[in-house]
Amino acid sequence: MNRSMRMIGGPLLLAVALIVARILIPNKMNFITEISIFSIYVMGCNVLYGYLGMVSFGQPFYLGIGAYSAAIYLAYIGTSPLVSILMGIIVGFIVGGVLGPFFVRLRGDYFALVNAAICAIGLFIFEKLLIPITRGDDGLWYRARMTATPLLDLRQPAHFFFFVMMTLAVVLILFRYMDQSVLGISFRAVKVNERKMRFLGYSAFKIKWIGFTLASMLSGLAGALYAVNFGFVNPNLGTPHRAAEVLVATLIGGAGTVYGPFFGSLAFIGIRDVVSKYIARWEFFVGVLTLIVLFKFSKGIWGNIDLLLHERFGRKSDIIRYGNVSCPVEEDGE
Repeated sequence: MNRSMRMIGGPLLLAVALIVARILIPNKMNFITEISIFSIYVMGCNVLYGYLGMVSFGQPFYLGIGAYSAAIYLAYIGTSPLVSILMGIIVGFIVGGVLGPFFVRLRGDYFALVNAAICAIGLFIFEKLLIPITRGDDGLWYRARMTATPLLDLRQPAHFFFFVMMTLAVVLILFRYMDQSVLGISFRAVKVNERKMRFLGYSAFKIKWIGFTLASMLSGLAGALYAVNFGFVNPNLGTPHRAAEVLVATLIGGAGTVYGPFFGSLAFIGIRDVVSKYIARWEFFVGVLTLIVLFKFSKGIWGNIDLLLHERFGRKSDIIRYGNVSCPVEEDGE
């Protein structure tokens, strides 16, 4: 019981803190909503990079897949925002399940490049090949077709905010359970030493396939939430030049941590929205912050906060706790 309460307590506390922030600073509601959606997007990258050690430059493609799935449903098929979000998750699952067996077999550098290639291909498909459906650079507009949903009308920004808070809390709870489960342990073990995992009889291929599919689903969910929030989608959402954004946010927040994606999103979007009002090249400050994190605070914002909390309560920082078992981390000597 106590363990379950600890699992859900942190995510619920974070969601409540965001709701309180929205009440205290009502003009920042859209800002908080965007941070929350972007956090879910970063969680997908965190699964790949933080847990599995796989760098992907193709995450905007999976974000765009989710967004266009929701947008096409709302523009041509149905009118329910909830169904469109479900469509984004399902299509993300299908795309991850289909591409995963081919992509995860590749070694690190080829995996990164093939995802960059699929991102460029996806942009061409959305912008040129499917222009009769996607309307190309003009984008899809469908807000007028959206109908009210029970309890919370997702067409209303205030109602959509609370829906996003609930979604973020649920995703964080599930993510935290994954972090402490056998699946999370398997992800980390493959990252630390894939050869030894295979020697012990585990299928590293299947583990990476599951991780890749999970990352695609999270990106698809984030894309669908963006689609419902804006009531509009165009190819700019999935352009290859945006691939670095999600990786930078993952690094800043703390790769391989549960709450790192939120803090990374807060730092990245905060710098973008605040600094860009005064300086056009706000990316410079993101780059400086990234260098500081990489050279001085390699565990990221939440990773270092978590480390300080662990040291404060006497827990050793050179071990990873898998559930109730403490296991020393052994790096691969190869």
